[in-house]
Amino acid sequence: MSDIKTEFTDITIVGGGLVGLSAALALQTSGQKIKIIEASSLHHPESGGLNARSIAVSYSSVQIFRALGVWQSIKKQAAAIRNIHVSSQGHWGVTRLSASELELDAMGYVIESRLLATSLLEKVEASDNIELLTCAQFESIETGDESRVGYQFEDQHYQQLSSLTIIADGANSSAREQLGVEHNTVDYGQAAIITNLEFSKPVDAMAYERFTEQGPLAILPLGGKRYACVWTRNIENAEALMQLDDGVFIDELQRCFGFRMGYIEAIGQRFSFDLQRVEARQLTKGRCLLIGNAANALHPVAGQGFNLALRDIATLYDLLGGRVLSDLDVLAEYESIRKAEQDRVVRLGDGLVGLFSNRLPLLNHLRAGSLAALDLLPPLKSQVALSGMGMSFGGNALLRGHL
Repeated sequence: MSDIKTEFTDITIVGGGLVGLSAALALQTSGQKIKIIEASSLHHPESGGLNARSIAVSYSSVQIFRALGVWQSIKKQAAAIRNIHVSSQGHWGVTRLSASELELDAMGYVIESRLLATSLLEKVEASDNIELLTCAQFESIETGDESRVGYQFEDQHYQQLSSLTIIADGANSSAREQLGVEHNTVDYGQAAIITNLEFSKPVDAMAYERFTEQGPLAILPLGGKRYACVWTRNIENAEALMQLDDGVFIDELQRCFGFRMGYIEAIGQRFSFDLQRVEARQLTKGRCLLIGNAANALHPVAGQGFNLALRDIATLYDLLGGRVLSDLDVLAEYESIRKAEQDRVVRLGDGLVGLFSNRLPLLNHLRAGSLAALDLLPPLKSQVALSGMGMSFGGNALLRGHL
């Protein structure tokens, strides 16, 4: 084995996905030198069209991307959500949320993941303060007076020293495990089926959230006739649906969703994964900090996972302004601030799963009545919309759209 080379930077980020890239763009603005260590090449071609994977970004995320100078690039390729229709299958009562009622152009946007990654990657590669190292294999992490990240790159072993290490390597985080940060796992007994659809009568900028006894069905605009579909079912039913040919699967999905946008005319490749919530018991340890799915991997019912991570980044940006990285009080303050919102978002998601994934007759009436009542109470409806957009948890510079 070759000798270990030691290097130093201000901030090390383990994981160069959407969260890691976004964190680097925010934190480098204060002049900090940042190194991202990413295992993949980040340049694997990904299918577009009906086979594209996509992600929804909330209004708060739009503000953050605007502050980071990447929103105009993202917006050109994103589809707006201006209206949201919420219903419960087989029961009366709906809620309609509208951006115009909040005097906004859109409550959020949907963009293909590969296009979002490309916009962030181009900005990162243009920065003089960020070093992006791809195809680098994480090996170890320690924390003391400084953090130490071990990794292998091109058959050479390195030790990266820094004042702060941000862990953004996903729900099954190797760095979190090596740090000894314990986590809780909640198995929902559900699976999400992901695919894209084309409808015969699309409704411009309209998103649908339909609750069923097995879990929610989300239909999100991708532009034109294309819509992204996230269909939550119990695991056995999801496995059976994945075995169906496209025609029969479309029939089942149409039966669940209805004909609000006419017929489903085409479908892309289907993917399925079991749903679990993974929650780290602490967000910081020594000079290390967890964000994104490494800190909280959430049920997709509220669409908050990536958006929550961006608000983590916005908070850290505010706390680091004018303070030295060696100040451990920054991390303690970060944990105190972020834990409150994260706990609230977790409770919201679990509450929705419990309320709308239950076959008890009494709850059927409660669900229907809740949706109908919400639609008739504009102040409460506005509060729900603002919460979903990530704008009800206090503000900071990035959430105001500027650095």
